[in-house]
Amino acid sequence: MSLLSQEKLNTLYEVYRVYWSPGFNCWMREQTRSGNEKKFELGEITKIITGENILTTGESYVNINEDAIEGLSTCICGCCKCGGLYKIYNSNTNDAFLVGSKCVEKAGHENFVADLRCAKRNGRCKYCNVPLRFNGPRSNSKNIYDKVCYNCRSKVVIYLKITYNEREYYKAKYYVKWNPELKSWYWKGYEDELPDELKSKFWYKEDNSTS
Repeated sequence: MSLLSQEKLNTLYEVYRVYWSPGFNCWMREQTRSGNEKKFELGEITKIITGENILTTGESYVNINEDAIEGLSTCICGCCKCGGLYKIYNSNTNDAFLVGSKCVEKAGHENFVADLRCAKRNGRCKYCNVPLRFNGPRSNSKNIYDKVCYNCRSKVVIYLKITYNEREYYKAKYYVKWNPELKSWYWKGYEDELPDELKSKFWYKEDNSTS
């Protein structure tokens, strides 16, 4: 956190009802819902703390691995109708501010809240923790991928119990190949795309093969 004079700390609380929370490790607004809360521009408050307007493009960042803080509804700007609050960070000082979704968007992070909602609804990739999006132009996974995003999907080698008399059929239809060391036929691809006919021939799976 930025080191501020007692005078600034007093001003932040007396004028803006903003203070540093050791529990949340960020600057936040007093959580009251009287209906008479004064509203301010978020950048006006962050400028007192860091010297910079966090709403200026490039002055902030978010952490996609941090979920929304549920149960809190008052943004630093004074809006008290937020459905959960999010941390947004100053790029230079790393000060964190607890704000609502509208202020996150104003700071230039239009997809952040939507991505976190996807994480809550669809889960996260079990390898890289990115929120999973199944639909739209920014989709990064499919429901059948078992909690794995496109970037983390890797091909596997599945060895098959194929007899000598069956080999030509499976070579022609599924492009299976022969491993002379193991003396076994195998299929290489994404596990969720394994044809049903080959599932009955399954012997064992070799993970983390080279794509």
